[in-house]
Parts: sequence; C-alpha cells; structure tokens
Amino acid sequence: MKRRNVRVLIAVLMATGLFSFAAATGSASSRLIVDNFKEKEATEITDHDPKTDVVGGGWSVVLGTWELKKGKARELSTAPVVVSSDYQAVIDAGTSDTSVILKLNINKKSDQFWGVVTRYSGTHDWIMAFHDGVGDLVLGKKRPNEDESGADVGIESETAGGFQELGRVPVKWKKGRHKITLTTTGDKIVVYAGKKLVLTAFDDDDMSSTVVGIFSRGTGKNKFEKFTVNQN
Repeated sequence: MKRRNVRVLIAVLMATGLFSFAAATGSASSRLIVDNFKEKEATEITDHDPKTDVVGGGWSVVLGTWELKKGKARELSTAPVVVSSDYQAVIDAGTSDTSVILKLNINKKSDQFWGVVTRYSGTHDWIMAFHDGVGDLVLGKKRPNEDESGADVGIESETAGGFQELGRVPVKWKKGRHKITLTTTGDKIVVYAGKKLVLTAFDDDDMSSTVVGIFSRGTGKNKFEKFTVNQN
C-alpha cells in the first residue's frame, strides 16, 4: 500500500508539473470564440449569439449585409459601396495574440474575396489574410493616414498609410471547402492555407487591438461555415 501511494503521489506531482510547464510556456491554447452560425431562419449576424464568446459582446458589422441561415453565413452585398469596399463583421476576442480560423465553402460561380481580419481598430487599421478569388492568398495590413494634427484622414496613398501588402502566395482554390488561419503572436504574423504554413511576416507598428473578424467582397455566393478563435 505504501509503495502504491508513493507511485500515485509521484504521478500526481509529475502531471501537475507538466501542466504548470505547459501553462507557463503558453503551449496550450484556449478557445475564445466558436461560431458555427447555427440559425435555421434568416438572421442578421448582429442578432446572433456565437456558441462560445468569452468577452460576450457578440458581432458588429463594419460594412455590408451579413446574414445567417441554415448554419451558414453570407455577405449579401453585390455592388461595392466605394471602390475596394471591405465588408467586415467583427467581434472582440479579449486578447491580441490569437489564431483566427475560418472554414468556408466556395461557390463555383463566386468571384468573392474572403478571409479573416485581426487586430482591428477601425476601417483604416487592421491586419487581414484573404483569398483574392483568382489564385492568391494575400497577407496585408491597413494603417490610418494622419494629417499634420495627427488626425486620421482616411485616405489611401502609397506614400502615407493605406494598404500594405506583407506577403502573397499562389493558392488556387476553386469550389469546395477551404480554411484560412491567421495567427498573431507579439509582432509575428503567420498564415496557414489549410494545414500548410504559407506566409510569415512581422508587424512593425505595434498593433494591439483585440478585435477579430471575417471579410468578404464580391457576389455573396460563398458560404461561411465555421469561425474559431484560439488564444495563443
């Protein structure tokens, strides 16, 4: 009995030690947001509660018409409000170091751009990974322009702010189910196409917003099937 008790005690101590090490090193991720878009009837995304939402604030729409129906989410705008309109729906994850994962079913007749956004602070301040609907997976960020007073003037140009491409790789996705994962840890940014690491970059602007989300631009035929956010 004494030997058995000693073995049990050693096993408990080892398990506790391993758990503490994993927690201390951050190797174990925790689920922050899970959304399978489970609504039978047509529902605006802002009226929908995700399955898991740690912060509890729910979805907000930046631009576009985001509708859920029969377990799918779609952005239904067919014409851009302005040139290169970024139709985004966003949600607070509570931390800026996240893995944002989107599963989507591409319609063969769709020309949509689609992807995920992280560290979103406003319409001119975010990091995004998206498929351009033609054959490339693109990583980029947008930063606000500032006038002499330091106010955001919201005008894109090559010399002052605007969209900055951080990487691009050929990913010829056509119809069917596909997945994008955008991970930010400190100043490091990585992108996965499915399970394959395809892009790595670094953020030199110290962007720290905790807001993440989904992105679409095009004909609105693609179906968003699952959105997950893990803490790194």
